[in-house]
Amino acid sequence: MNRNNFKKIASLFLIYSLVLFSCQKVLDPEVVQLPTADNAIQTAADVDKAVAAAYSFLRSVLPDKVFLMGDVRANTFESYSQTSNTRPETLIATNTIGPLLNNGGGDWSGFYKVIAQCNLVLESIPTIQNYDQSAKRRSLGEASFLRGLTYFYLTRFWGDVPVNLKAVDVDNISRTPQAQVYDQIKKDLDVAIANLAPSYSAGDKAVRATKGAAWAIKAHVLAWLQDYAGSEKLCDSVINNGQYSLIADTTQLLRIFIGKSQEGIFELNFDAALKEVQKNKVYNRTLGRPWYTDGSDGGGGTEKFLLCPPPALITQMFPVKTVDGRKSTWLTNSSKNYDPTRPYLGKYRTLQVQGDTTSQNINESNIIVTRLADIMLLRAEALASTQVNRPAEAIIWLNKVRERAKAREYTSGGSLQDTILLERRKELLGEGQIFFDYVRTRKLAAYSKITQADWYTKGAWLLPISQTILSQSGFIITQNSFWQ
Repeated sequence: MNRNNFKKIASLFLIYSLVLFSCQKVLDPEVVQLPTADNAIQTAADVDKAVAAAYSFLRSVLPDKVFLMGDVRANTFESYSQTSNTRPETLIATNTIGPLLNNGGGDWSGFYKVIAQCNLVLESIPTIQNYDQSAKRRSLGEASFLRGLTYFYLTRFWGDVPVNLKAVDVDNISRTPQAQVYDQIKKDLDVAIANLAPSYSAGDKAVRATKGAAWAIKAHVLAWLQDYAGSEKLCDSVINNGQYSLIADTTQLLRIFIGKSQEGIFELNFDAALKEVQKNKVYNRTLGRPWYTDGSDGGGGTEKFLLCPPPALITQMFPVKTVDGRKSTWLTNSSKNYDPTRPYLGKYRTLQVQGDTTSQNINESNIIVTRLADIMLLRAEALASTQVNRPAEAIIWLNKVRERAKAREYTSGGSLQDTILLERRKELLGEGQIFFDYVRTRKLAAYSKITQADWYTKGAWLLPISQTILSQSGFIITQNSFWQ
């Protein structure tokens, strides 16, 4: 089940791909022609287009994969009925091989497409003549950031993964031990930190990599590696660099998902006016009418065919009679004949503004990779850890997020670590974080359907690798042991 062919997508670069990208005025909604391995990249303008392509490839692979394997697998979404009209994605939470593979959990090829493009950029940059140094540093930083981020997703999903740093590699590559993968991730993020500026133009805010974005992702990397002291310092750098602030008005929280808000650190840009649209299953799986009228999902946007947070989870996150502005913002009802116990995930409902509901190309909302509230809560987690052991400060950062939501201040009681984890579930619902949170904090058995006591050591949290990837590699790539 696990295997990737690293004929490093030589064929990928022999095809001219039409890639659409905005995020920066110099590219506007022009059609970007991807340079190939044959014509390489010969000018600074070619580099700009190639970096744009890398962002576009990431935008194509990340939303669907991370929602399914970062949220649904964590048992935070389920079908309207568990016995009839059950969506196939619901079974991902059972952690059985069929549903995981059938819903793309064994396919890492899209991530390697991003990596191959970044490799092409990084190989080409030193060959460009008369290259403005500030533009050169930015391109170097962005390509390194995107490669590091992509490998971070890969290794959190599949563990040991092939590491390739060449644009075109005709040889199959075996899996690299996780420790070495993380060494490469940290190197890439350090290059990004050294070369990226704290900010660029207003139009690029959050949708292009910056120094703050690289700090934020590296903070997550170090927390994943249980280096909470290092993670806390990087969170401090993000919070105090003057580029980000929480949206204070609770009624305006949806601005986060419209995109480029004051608390956005890194997100995937979607804008119909700039032709950055695709049939994004995150949206059509979680939103019904009036946002979707298309019937290709089998239900025409009706609630029976939606994935929704289970009622028990909603009650756990937002107990009856407690005040929390996120309940009415993150979750919403919208049809007259709607079951009020099954609210939609409403974070992305701003997509109706310019979207095409008949084709489901309505993804006007941005997909958040990381934002300030995430980093504040990650800092709280680090401060509350036994390694750092500064619980009073952890409570301060926890309460900053709770205060914005008009939720009751936390003072004491129960486990502080569990309280922070629950806060992350409430704040980041539907943003692809929670499964990673459960694994990082070793709480997976307590909150998901992966309940075996040795889930971590046995690798039950890792995804299987598809048989196609295994066989294409000539079985140089081997299956994760839990799935053998």
